[in-house]
Amino acid sequence: MPFLARTATTITATPGLPSLAARGRGEGRQAGSAAASTLVHDVLAGPVRPATVVAAGPAAAYLDVAGDLVAVVAAGGVVLPCGVVLADGVRPRVAGRVAVGGGAVWADGERAVVVRRWFDPRVRVRAVDPRALARLEAVVAETPAPDPAVPADASDPAVLLGRGAGLTPSGDDLVAGRLAALRARGVAEAEPLGAAVRRLAAGRTTRLCAALLAAADQGAVVPEAAAVLRAVAGAGDVERAARRLVALGHTSGWYLAAGLAQGLGA
Repeated sequence: MPFLARTATTITATPGLPSLAARGRGEGRQAGSAAASTLVHDVLAGPVRPATVVAAGPAAAYLDVAGDLVAVVAAGGVVLPCGVVLADGVRPRVAGRVAVGGGAVWADGERAVVVRRWFDPRVRVRAVDPRALARLEAVVAETPAPDPAVPADASDPAVLLGRGAGLTPSGDDLVAGRLAALRARGVAEAEPLGAAVRRLAAGRTTRLCAALLAAADQGAVVPEAAAVLRAVAGAGDVERAARRLVALGHTSGWYLAAGLAQGLGA
């Protein structure tokens, strides 16, 4: 199920982002402030280029910029590793001709959202605490796999990618968690999985999931998953972080947690 089916983030919730796909009266022409992932720095800081709205809703809008996906996320939405996260209270008028570049998201030739700061969603894990990993595995095991089509112990990306319902299918979440954990650890096992994902994702899954899998291939994840990775390395309460991740979305958090456990234990 989609990441955005249920919000879980430290950002204070505010009214959602108006759909980028529809015209609205808006709330003035002043550009809104945002924080953006370093993974989309080159797209946002580069020359202004036209963008195509892939999907839009009350919590996020997804823009394709010459093949790169940029998610514009309302405050209170899930902080995606390919995201531009709006500041509290920001409700920009974004409609008509949408473009990205020059440090901003543009609408009809005017800046609608301006990036004021950057965040790095990548995580590095120097060592895995076996006891912390066991606690993560115990939290995951408390709940049976929520999607009958995707068992928790599955690991073959050729079988998993695109399997399950939602904007981020369960199989993709499982693969993303495993890949992100392997990349975070910097181990050799990450490369064959990353190569398989790069080969298969574009033709097997959603546009958003392909972007999230590409982020996972760099060890980049949502903050809830990053907290689990850091906790397993000894920086935080792993049970608390794991329960917060499992609660993310309808099934996404559970499968991400299961994938992290796979990758951390490999």
